[in-house]
Amino acid sequence: MDNVRAMFVVLPDAPMPGPADVEAADGLILVFPQDENDYGAANERAAAAIELGLPVYLVIPRLDSGLARGYLQHTLQPGVYGVAVQTAASVDQLRYLEGVLEELEIRAGIRPGLTAMAVGFHDPRAIDIMSDCLAAMRDSSDRTTWIAYDHAEMAQSLGVQADSPTVQQASSQVVMTAAAYGLPVVYGSPPDAEYAASLGFRGCATGELTDLESLRATFTRPEPESDEDEEDS
Repeated sequence: MDNVRAMFVVLPDAPMPGPADVEAADGLILVFPQDENDYGAANERAAAAIELGLPVYLVIPRLDSGLARGYLQHTLQPGVYGVAVQTAASVDQLRYLEGVLEELEIRAGIRPGLTAMAVGFHDPRAIDIMSDCLAAMRDSSDRTTWIAYDHAEMAQSLGVQADSPTVQQASSQVVMTAAAYGLPVVYGSPPDAEYAASLGFRGCATGELTDLESLRATFTRPEPESDEDEEDS
């Protein structure tokens, strides 16, 4: 299972951090630029991020926008660890993305199936199809490495407060469904990291470098004791 304790988000207009800045990060998440004319620059930013030596995920435009393929044509390159899907709308969309990835992997000289996928499930419709999506991905190329969940987006979609019991129940459902497929879930709000860890989330995404060390500590789980350790005690 991949470590996703502290995932650092780099916005399009933010400077690329230095190696020392992200020592406590488990991965980088690069958000795509809004302007299609900036996709060439996005390619250079992806290359710079790869040089930092961390797993790099490219957040792609929503699959129903028609822009995801064009963005990936410019940015997918050897060294990119994976892509991050903002939210799943259907199994067919994810299968379409798999096909696009395989085609572009071959074009870029990447072994087909190597590029990982992180998938967001942030609203009731997405959660409703979550199990079907994960089963479909497992039975095809098994690219999925972690799940993203943002309780604030869920609250907004329901028209309730973020601390609503309904949102808490949805959070637990996402964790349980992902666990059934052996996948960790990344939370979307550093101030609530300890609460998220208590629900079973395995990490958090942040755009603040100062959050990384505390997130890593919060989501680091103790190693299970071996049988030998138990006998010695």
